Amino acid sequence: MSSHANDSVKTVCDVLRQNDRFAVYTHENPDADTIGSCFALVATLRLIGKEAYPVCSDRIPVSLTFLTGGERDFSEADLPEGFTPAMRISVDVASPSQLGLYQDRAAEMSIVLDHHRTHESHSRYRMIDPQSAACAEIVYRLANRLLSGRIPEPIASLLYAALAADTGGFRYDNTTPFTHKVAAKLIEHGANHAQICRNLFECKTKTALAAEAFAMANVRYFCGGKISYVEISNQDKKVGGFEEEDTYDVINAIRRADGVKVAIFVRERADGSYKISTRSACEIDVSKLCAIFGGGGHAGAAGCTVTAQEVHPAVERIIKECGFHD
Repeated sequence: MSSHANDSVKTVCDVLRQNDRFAVYTHENPDADTIGSCFALVATLRLIGKEAYPVCSDRIPVSLTFLTGGERDFSEADLPEGFTPAMRISVDVASPSQLGLYQDRAAEMSIVLDHHRTHESHSRYRMIDPQSAACAEIVYRLANRLLSGRIPEPIASLLYAALAADTGGFRYDNTTPFTHKVAAKLIEHGANHAQICRNLFECKTKTALAAEAFAMANVRYFCGGKISYVEISNQDKKVGGFEEEDTYDVINAIRRADGVKVAIFVRERADGSYKISTRSACEIDVSKLCAIFGGGGHAGAAGCTVTAQEVHPAVERIIKECGFHD
């Protein structure tokens, strides 16, 4: 993490008020936290009279379009013609590589908002809080101040979805008393928590279910069942009739087996690289394991990207570093 000190909520809000045009960036392979936080911040800025637009290098997954009004494309190419941001902001982006196609923009970020302990950036202004369960907690602090505590329902719903998703429905150990306080406030502001949680955790496309079925049919267990592992190639996707975005929840599917402490999911990407996702339900800090290969994240959830030649040695190294015995 950069040694640059955090800025206060007041400082960042003052900076936002003093500028007029913003581009707000999510991380690649967007999840509910980066989407909800980004769109909530964009909506907040628009409410105080600013011109603001979301930017994401990848399409929004179909399962999360309930957060974006059904729209999926928010690339720089989709920005209004002639729009030039006075400031670029990243939300929930732990490193330049997580900006995907826009990683060269990392040096142009004026403000970064993030909750990853492994955060890497050198922006002028920053709010990095690893104690926050989700980036949504940080955006909530800003929105609450900018809107004088009067957060409208659409923004409350975006933030609630982000918060619920990154806490696994408030089940993960990153959930704090403050997390519950924020969730309660968002419900008071009109967030439909029941429908949001149904959208997040219960509604899945048939192709997403096909991806999970493939994973469960091919999962392997190591170290006496303490580690679950599955790999999905581009050929597997083609044969199985599902796509990259349909594998969004595979990691959670393979972690549910009784006795599993660490789950590892490897998927081949369109460019031939491999994304390794990990989850921990024990004292093992998977962010440290993924950091070996240039990745990072949280103690309980982390990832990294490697080449085809590196993927199997990387998985073997992660399994070894877990320190379990058969």
